[in-house]
This record gives sequence, C-alpha cells and structure tokens, in this order.
Amino acid sequence: MYAPSFPNAWLPLRMLLLGLFAFSSLSLSSCDDDDDEVTVAPAQNIVQVAQNNPSFTTLVAAVTKADLGATLSGPGPFTVFAPTNDAFAKLAAPFNNAANITAISDANQIATLRGILLYHVLTANVKAGDIASGSSAVTTARPATTVGGTAINDNMLYLTSNATGVFINGNTRVVTADVAASNGTVHAIDNVLMPPSQTIAAVVVASATRATNPEFTLLLEALQRPAAAPILTAAGTQGANVTVFAPTDAAFRALLGNAPLSSVSDADLTAILSRHVIGTGRVFSSDLTAGTVTTLGGPVTVATAGSGFTVRGASGTAANITSANILATNGVIHVIDQVLQP
Repeated sequence: MYAPSFPNAWLPLRMLLLGLFAFSSLSLSSCDDDDDEVTVAPAQNIVQVAQNNPSFTTLVAAVTKADLGATLSGPGPFTVFAPTNDAFAKLAAPFNNAANITAISDANQIATLRGILLYHVLTANVKAGDIASGSSAVTTARPATTVGGTAINDNMLYLTSNATGVFINGNTRVVTADVAASNGTVHAIDNVLMPPSQTIAAVVVASATRATNPEFTLLLEALQRPAAAPILTAAGTQGANVTVFAPTDAAFRALLGNAPLSSVSDADLTAILSRHVIGTGRVFSSDLTAGTVTTLGGPVTVATAGSGFTVRGASGTAANITSANILATNGVIHVIDQVLQP
C-alpha cells in the first residue's frame, strides 16, 4: 500500500460542539414525501470523532502534540486504529496520559510520538469486514526507517481476523470496530502499537547482555556456535520473515541438568535449534490453532492450554508460551519454558 508523506504544517483543529460523541452507526433521514430512508454521510472527520469521545482524550493530545491534526482532518481516506485512554495508560511516562503528552517539549520525544501515531494509520478506508479472514499484513503511513541506505521493516501491521475478532500484531484487539467518519474509519484498540526497532538476533543479544535480570544467555551461546550459523543468520537478517520459539535460560538448564551447553554435539544442537524456528513467516499467537506447524527441523505440535497454547517437539515436555508476540523487524518471538526436542 502506498503511504504518502504527510505535510508538517499545522492547522487549528476544527471543533464541533456536538456534545459527547458515542460510538455510533450511520444516521438515517427522510429524503422525500414518501419517507424513503437514505444513508447520510458522517458529519465529523476522524479528528472530530476523537475529540468528541471521552475515551480518546489522550489520543487527541498526542495528535495535537505530533502536529497531525490537519492531516487527519484532511480528505483521506484514512483508517485509524485508535488506542483508548486505558491503552495509553499502559505506557511509561511521558506517553501515558494527556497531561504528560501535552507537557512534552523534547523534539526527539515528539518525533518518536509522531512515528508511533503514524504506525496506527492506513492511507485507505478499511472496515473490519474488509480485512481478510486469517492472517494478512498492511503498510502504515509511518515512513520506513532507513539504516545504511536500507529500509527496515518497521512500518507494517500484521492482522488476524478470526471468529473471536480482529487482532493486530498478535496482542492488540479491536474492541470497537467501524466508527464512521467523513474521511475514513476509526477502530478502537486496547493497546498502543509500538513499531519494532530490532531484529530477532538483536532482541536476544540485548536481553542476554542487560545488566539486570539477563535472559536468553544460553540461547545466545547456542546461536553463536559455528554449527548454528545459518539459524543465527536468519535471525539477524533484516529481510527475513521468521517466527522463533525462544527458550528461557531455565528451560535450557532443565534440559542440560548440570552439564554445560558445550556438551551438546553440533548435530544435536542444530537439530534442537531448528525445531524452534518457523521459516515461512510470522505466526502470532492469534494465528495459532491446535494442530501442527512446520519448523526448520520438523513439525511442532500446538495444543490449547487455558487461554494460551503449548508447543511440543517430537519428544520431551510440552512448552508453555509464557510471553507471546515480541515483534521484531524480521519476525516475531514467543518465549517458551521448555526446550523443544527433536
């Protein structure tokens, strides 16, 4: 999808004092003496819809601070996945409420906020019924970041539409769909969508080397073995599109006992690691169903467990997915509490 650049000029937000605007469907009115009913176009644009809904006060403050009001009041068409106030409240300051956002003066923080907001915008009018069943991906209005002359994949949204609703990047749910505006559609969502900034390999390295509570130290050690070079390359390549089941350090220790990782042969290590990588694309938790998925090392069995899932290799104990949908620029990570065995 083509994502046009947005002008930086700010025009005052046009405010219609119509009282609180609740989520509503299109209104109907009479058009002739026979009382035939016709659909009347919504009177409010996307910004006005947000301004007149008390659930979006933080979003309105963010749009104002990021200088996007004139753009989103324009002809569009646009689709906005709109985080509620409760969604923003999950973030750290200063992005967690309207007052803190309004007080931001740092230019870098404003630029970050603008990039986050554009990650919620599509330059087309997409209603819930237009989203294909199953998994799909769309390009947002956020310009892709360029590193060393190469654009990285930090401006795509990954959608799942199934019998339970519409999900974005696995964890985020559309809680109210198809709020009509004169220049597009608003879908209220329960999380703020954060663009990815690191590859899977970089996420593992950052976690394993942090000063407090490091994690994935044994996974990183395994990936750095020469025999695992092809898997490490896939995890570190910007153009890859993979899913990784990432065992915690405790998971590796449960497998190894008191033995060091170096006691595992290259052949066995490669077979184990391959069983943790789906090489055919991003599979979010919202895409999982009971059955099997194919990894680089063979099938993995997926089973439901309460509100989540377990995954199991050809042998050994089933692993719980303890943290799902860690989005990377080249794929997605699911943290698991057992090592998947061949």
